[in-house]
Order: sequence, then structure tokens, then C-alpha cells
Amino acid sequence: MMEAITRHSVTRAADEAVQLWALASAQYPEQHELILEVATTSIIEVISTFALNARRALEALPLSEKFPLAQPRWQWAPHADGEVVSDLWDALNRIIHAQKLEVGFEQLPPLVSVIDGGALVVPYILAATDRKKLAFIDPFALSHAFLYGAYPKLVAIKNAKSTKGLH
Repeated sequence: MMEAITRHSVTRAADEAVQLWALASAQYPEQHELILEVATTSIIEVISTFALNARRALEALPLSEKFPLAQPRWQWAPHADGEVVSDLWDALNRIIHAQKLEVGFEQLPPLVSVIDGGALVVPYILAATDRKKLAFIDPFALSHAFLYGAYPKLVAIKNAKSTKGLH
């Protein structure tokens, strides 16, 4: 049977993945400091809480189960040295153990922007730990990997194990 704390983490991680999806999909005005500050704080808080809950939830699945970060929202390439993290488990661990965690804003091309004065998007988070150098993590791909890869499997385990013995 899935423990109550794990069931709670599955639910919380799913909620936070949806919030992260929205935050990573939004366009932010380039010339509005307050909006950028609040967005930065929100993204750091959501991704941190998501990582903790998703990591706990993933422990219910076999370690051999892999969930690639393969679905970006924005097309981007790193502009500095750093690995692009491609696995959900690795990304979650880097976020949980981060000693440096920053939101990466990039400018949208004018033809794509819907905001006067230019728009910024969040195609990546930068994370570094005491053991791993600075790396790029795509927050949209992170939420997608959880919602479309891990979450359905976790729900199946949660439902299968909670109905055992009931006939």
C-alpha cells in the first residue's frame, strides 16, 4: 500500500507541476521589474516544492524507470557552459540539493511577443550543487515529464494498492 505521505506527495507534485507548466509558458514584460521579481520568486518556490514532492513520489516507482525531459515549451540553446539536464530524477535531485538556483529569462523574438516593449520567457532554470556544476533544467519539460510520464504510473500504483482487499 502506498504510504499516506507518498500519496500526498503525488497529489502535491501534480498540482505544482501544473503551476510550473503555467509559469514556464507565460510571457513576462521585459520592462516591468515588479512582475519579473514576483515571477522569479514564484518559479523558485514552485519548482523547489515540486522537486521535493515529485522526488518522494518517484520513490514508489522502480529506479530503472526513466522519464526524459524531452518536451520543451520554448526553443532554446544554452548560451553559456553547462550541461542540459535530460532526466527527471537527475533534475529533481539537482533542484533539491541546489546551492545555486536561478531563473533564466530569455527574450522572445518580436514576432512572437504579445507584450509591447518586448517579452521574456523562462526556458530554463540554472542549478548547481556541491557535487554538480551549473546545469540548465527546462521547467516546462520537467512538468511535462512528470505529468505525462511519472504521474499516470503513480496514480495506477496508488489506485491499485488502495483497492486491494476490497471486494
